[in-house]
Amino acid sequence: MSNSTESGKENIYSDIILFNDGITTLSGILLIQTIMDNSQDTIYFKDRESRFILNSKAHAIQFGFPDPAGLKGKSDADFYPKEFYEKALQVEQEIMSTGRPIIGRVEKWVRDNGSSVWFSASKYPLYNDKGEIVGTWGTSRDITDLKTAEQKLEQVNAKLEQANSKLLELAVIDELSGLFNRRNFDEILQKTFRIYAQLRERKVPANFSLLLLDIDDFKEINDTYGHLDGDTAIRFIADLVTAHARTSDYCFRYGGDEFAVILPDTSQTGALELAERLRVIVENSPLPLKEKDVHITVSIGVSAFDLHEDPRKMILEADTNLYRCKHEGKNRVM
Repeated sequence: MSNSTESGKENIYSDIILFNDGITTLSGILLIQTIMDNSQDTIYFKDRESRFILNSKAHAIQFGFPDPAGLKGKSDADFYPKEFYEKALQVEQEIMSTGRPIIGRVEKWVRDNGSSVWFSASKYPLYNDKGEIVGTWGTSRDITDLKTAEQKLEQVNAKLEQANSKLLELAVIDELSGLFNRRNFDEILQKTFRIYAQLRERKVPANFSLLLLDIDDFKEINDTYGHLDGDTAIRFIADLVTAHARTSDYCFRYGGDEFAVILPDTSQTGALELAERLRVIVENSPLPLKEKDVHITVSIGVSAFDLHEDPRKMILEADTNLYRCKHEGKNRVM
């Protein structure tokens, strides 16, 4: 064999590589030497005990060795945490046992200073000239920048999801009261009406009802205490409605000082009973404003699905009954 290869590398590489298809041993050694010296990916060869027998320059630099020969005879246990090298050893034993390579395995190395390095590693069985597996060889690529970018993208996506969730919430929630808004009321009422209309077509006895609730003399609260305290009154009534509604009910701020409640599976008689109970609760729950207990009352108009062919007529009946409550003295249910 020629002695022209510098630093004795010819002998090192010729111990590892076999050449076929007419490639000369010397040209093959020069080829593998070029790859091992210049590849930015780490390349290594190991014996059956997973000790290094040949390493690329990039691999040596990764561990702080100026010369790859300094890694010969060492193993992952000399450089990595126990959990990391034990997992690598298990993988290499499996490769030597089965002859099956592992491609593109993502590995994470946590350095002593707490920083993380990510690799995309591929490992293969190493054969001798008799076709016997005598170790493993592999390559790894530092993908830390890619993983960092992925993590940042995940954080951005999480923030976008939160923002989208907030926008969706704002689209259906009234900011002042925390109840569903008027737009959502129209959608849910129409949807509920369609469901019960289908049940009616099938001769299924089902009913739901609607409450329209208005704060009595709300203008006087605003005029006496100011609009900020008027907002407090709206939130106060919204909280009472929410607290005493059933879990199946839908509560809305219908507009201004007016609220709506959709009561599934509730007849008009049942709706009147629920409305009366709510009226009494409001009447007996004073609101403290400017060190004074303010007694608020509400009027409530009721309508039921089974008397109507159109959701707008349900609203009209409840609104008409609410107007009658106001006209006949307030603080009542109809």
